[in-house]
Amino acid sequence: MIKFGMWSTLLLVASGHGLIVASLLAASRRNRLANRFLAALLVGVVLMITPYTIGYAGFYDAYPWLTFAPFYWQLAFGPSLYFYVRQLGAVGLPRAWGWHYLPAAIQGAYYLVAFCLPLPSKWQWNDHGHEQWVMPVQNLLVLLSLAVYWWRAMACYGAYQSWLEANSSQREELRLGWLRGFLWAVAWIVAMNVAFQAVDALLVPLDYFAYFPFYVALSGLVYYLGIEGWRHAAIDFPTMDTPRHADAEPLPSLASDERAGRDWHAVATAWAGRVASEQWWREPALSAAELARRLGTNGNYLSRGLNDGLGQSFSEFINRQRVAEAQRRLIAEDSVEILALALQVGFGSKASFNRAFRAVTGTTPTAWRLQSMRSKS
Repeated sequence: MIKFGMWSTLLLVASGHGLIVASLLAASRRNRLANRFLAALLVGVVLMITPYTIGYAGFYDAYPWLTFAPFYWQLAFGPSLYFYVRQLGAVGLPRAWGWHYLPAAIQGAYYLVAFCLPLPSKWQWNDHGHEQWVMPVQNLLVLLSLAVYWWRAMACYGAYQSWLEANSSQREELRLGWLRGFLWAVAWIVAMNVAFQAVDALLVPLDYFAYFPFYVALSGLVYYLGIEGWRHAAIDFPTMDTPRHADAEPLPSLASDERAGRDWHAVATAWAGRVASEQWWREPALSAAELARRLGTNGNYLSRGLNDGLGQSFSEFINRQRVAEAQRRLIAEDSVEILALALQVGFGSKASFNRAFRAVTGTTPTAWRLQSMRSKS
């Protein structure tokens, strides 16, 4: 008898949410590749939950032919996770990227073939082949795949953060703490799965119902990935494939710079004066490549000048100019609102302004203003 009780309904609602968000992500126009990989990950997780959703409702008792239905595509989770993170800061996919999904295709084909077997053959294979040999190997491969691709995704996240520091004035807006949380949430779910499998193999055999807490946690992951993914689906992420301008000054060799005894501090100070006078720091999306073009140089030359001459990254260089203007206005204009000031000096939000202001001054804009007012009185 089919009956959706509390357990099956809970999983069903989470699955429905995941499928709705996956459809929205797949149809989104901005960050199309990244959002489609996240949509694929959500659909894969929902499919993994489905046997338990319908199982708790009694489907397998009423329709035993559903045994081996091809709901299992866990070997696609790792590649989808990795490519989602990678494509947030990249243009185009690497060559032969589809081969990453070959293990998942083999896994899906295995379940499809088993699903087409006569029911007695299914049960016989399940008892004497699948549970003894296929399941342990599959579980090991899934864990290895997730570990490798999770590590690669975390490396992509770190590389993108470093690139933003050196090339984008939107560094504070794009710290992407949600993405780091996204990756650690996946790691936590994988660790929980390992714990359940360890208990099942080494301590006490776990039945179908004992795994329910894990699938509740997996449903929570569906909500988290869906909500956070959709919230950030339309952000215009700068890409790391920014081309160098052909009219930029060629980069001298390090040896020639050393022989010439170039005064990087003087060079960078002159650049800072130009940026301040032109107020280019007001532009929220100013990039190192664009600033280098305006200064008549190139990105590498600009980066070296800022690093060696001022000891600053591009992001810090721009933020210091923004904060300097904010300090001037906080003193001169007692009534200026913090959010309005943040937007006027080039930040995208009050939170990013506060982070940059604290990094430069050691305190918040509000506290700095109060201290300045006390010192004046």
